[in-house]
Amino acid sequence: MGSMSEDRDGIRDRVQSKGEKAAADIAQALISSPAFGQAVSAAVAARDRANDAQRAAMGALNLSSQDSAERLERRVRVLSDRLEESEDRLDSALDQVRDLKKTVKDLEASQQPVSAPLVSSTTKKRRAPKRDTK
Repeated sequence: MGSMSEDRDGIRDRVQSKGEKAAADIAQALISSPAFGQAVSAAVAARDRANDAQRAAMGALNLSSQDSAERLERRVRVLSDRLEESEDRLDSALDQVRDLKKTVKDLEASQQPVSAPLVSSTTKKRRAPKRDTK
């Protein structure tokens, strides 16, 4: 039984090897063939002409082409990133304003209210002694 399985594996390996060699030979023949190169060039040119025709037709119908849609998508993505950055900056500025308000409030609370002007004892006027007028 083991011999039969080994025979199948050997046959499969040989067929696979021959298939890979045949595919490589075909690929090499196609690459070196001037007719194949011309066919590929013609296909690429036809694709480009079809894309141009599609853009023109869509433009005539006032529809966006795929290029226009992709350009618009990129612009929206950039705008979205810039908006997010602006929101982050605004949040940071609001946090700073809140901190400043809290600091001012704390400073105002820590100061003692001044209700009467301070007068030193040396600046008070001396009163003349009272005389008895009897």
